[in-house]
Amino acid sequence: MTKAILRHPEEGQLLQYLDGELGRAEARTVQGHLEACWQCRAEVEALQATVNECVRYRKQVLIPNLPPPPAPWSALDFSRADSELAAEGIGARLRRWFSPRRGAPLRWVLSAAMVMALAAVVVRQLRETPNVEAAVLLRKAVEISATRPHVVRRLQIRSSRGPVTRMSGGVSIRPSAGETELARLFTAAHYDWNEPLSAHAYASWHDALARKVDEVSSADPAIYSIKTTTPDSDLLSATLQLRKTDFTPLQARFEFRNQEWAEITELVDQLSLPASTVAGATGGMPRQPGVPPDPPTRLAEARELSGPNEEVQVAAALHQAGADLGDPIEISREGRDLVVSGTGIGPDRQQQIHQHLDRLPHVLVRFNDPTFPASAPATEPAITRDAAVPADKIYQARIEQRLGGRPQFERFSGQLLDWTDSAMARAYALRRLAQQFPVSSAAAMRPEDRRTLQALGREHLAALQKDLARIQTTVNPVLKSIGGSAVPPEAHASAAAWQPASEDLLVTARRVETLLAVVLGVSNGPSIADAPSQLLTALGQLTSDIEQCQRLLSYD
Repeated sequence: MTKAILRHPEEGQLLQYLDGELGRAEARTVQGHLEACWQCRAEVEALQATVNECVRYRKQVLIPNLPPPPAPWSALDFSRADSELAAEGIGARLRRWFSPRRGAPLRWVLSAAMVMALAAVVVRQLRETPNVEAAVLLRKAVEISATRPHVVRRLQIRSSRGPVTRMSGGVSIRPSAGETELARLFTAAHYDWNEPLSAHAYASWHDALARKVDEVSSADPAIYSIKTTTPDSDLLSATLQLRKTDFTPLQARFEFRNQEWAEITELVDQLSLPASTVAGATGGMPRQPGVPPDPPTRLAEARELSGPNEEVQVAAALHQAGADLGDPIEISREGRDLVVSGTGIGPDRQQQIHQHLDRLPHVLVRFNDPTFPASAPATEPAITRDAAVPADKIYQARIEQRLGGRPQFERFSGQLLDWTDSAMARAYALRRLAQQFPVSSAAAMRPEDRRTLQALGREHLAALQKDLARIQTTVNPVLKSIGGSAVPPEAHASAAAWQPASEDLLVTARRVETLLAVVLGVSNGPSIADAPSQLLTALGQLTSDIEQCQRLLSYD
């Protein structure tokens, strides 16, 4: 089963963790998350540093400056006091009250009151200073940006939906469902999607918030980092990094209420010539905070790789570009160089691939159709919901009746087909990895590169398992309600490595795709007897195949 991913703990939960106030189970969960999440570890360290500063202030500043306590009171003798007061005149009483000796307790009381008032001011100042400082920094960054000429920038956007590259100003390099959803999230949060990596967009969102908490830090001496959290927006947390020298935005991170996230970095051109060029495309690399692009001398000193070690680095770069999920890409070797080639890939997609590969030494990128108008479809045939359907729609009719009508069936089938397309892309990507890096090739790799290859395989399997869980949760009850029943999955011949096991997995995945198309009435082929039962069995078999590949990929 897929391991549940813990969302980032709230600040209050982290404070309870530091104070030891969480239960044992919850503390273990937070501890496990901190071991895997550098962002939350940094936040815990910042909280700990703040607590340490408060303790140091109390010990070294506040307590030494408190006035000494008054002298201990002597025992009260009321009868004696009454007799002395009776014998003492009014003038003597007033002189004694305002005498210096009498004023000592009064001065102590006034001093204590002043210290308490000062402490209240300090606490208020500590609470409000980050808000004021953040507003000042943002205002200065906005003023400076207004004096610069407007330029079109390329932005790299990493999110929970995958990588996207787009131009600032709202022109997308390759429109996708993931980018459309991101635009919807930013718009709902009243954050400018046209210029998301800008001080003006951040300041406009920040200033419109009624309730917010700002944190300004300078962990890097060259960067201001402004983090704003709020309960009043669909965008719960945003972080903007500004370079101190010119207040240029370098990077931004956004976390939304529905647990989606996005990180935006500007892509800057390399100073060295790219390894290959096509149709005017240029390489690029994410701008590192406070660090300019690598000079040619540094790139020339890049570590030399060879054989399968070099190839797995190319596969990892293609994975970062999302080019291993359907693009017709091939990797071959010409002497010392690796050649990445493809046919029917559009110019914009070519540019994205160049951005990830041009940084690697001894890698050539060649596309046969540099003027192709649009990205080519996947090489593997995919079933679409627009395909012609056979006359016999018995299963479709029964499912429509079970769901309550045609509109419900359309939503049901649309979800299933989307998840199936995503799952099949992962199954094909895993099989391509197995073909590119067979057992003999993987055995010759260095341990760190073999672990990189295994991590790529595990990531594809995790995504496939997630899509499969969605499909099973949605379709299994419906199939059983129309008479379907599953039989236990068959045991494949025990594979010694994940590469041959991935072939069995792909065969099963194709059968799931075919049976699902028959059940939903979108198949061009003949009807299959007892398709609901066969589909339930195939889904169980695919679960078993995924688990087998995961076990084999866990072996080093």
